Amino acid sequence: MGREIGQKELSCVTCGSESVIEIALTLPDGTEVAFYTCHQCEARWWNRGDESLDLEVVLDLARKPKSA
Repeated sequence: MGREIGQKELSCVTCGSESVIEIALTLPDGTEVAFYTCHQCEARWWNRGDESLDLEVVLDLARKPKSA
């Protein structure tokens, strides 16, 4: 169901704080993405692997049905 996330140091892309959480998600089309949020400055961002994604891209992917 979910992916196991190992311990790794995360830094905020905006303020550099290490007070960041990561949430791994699998979208309906099977795409695995990660959501990050900073507790210090409240920045939020999305990645697919090493690729940064805009929220609009994530929402578009979330609307696509799973391939048969």
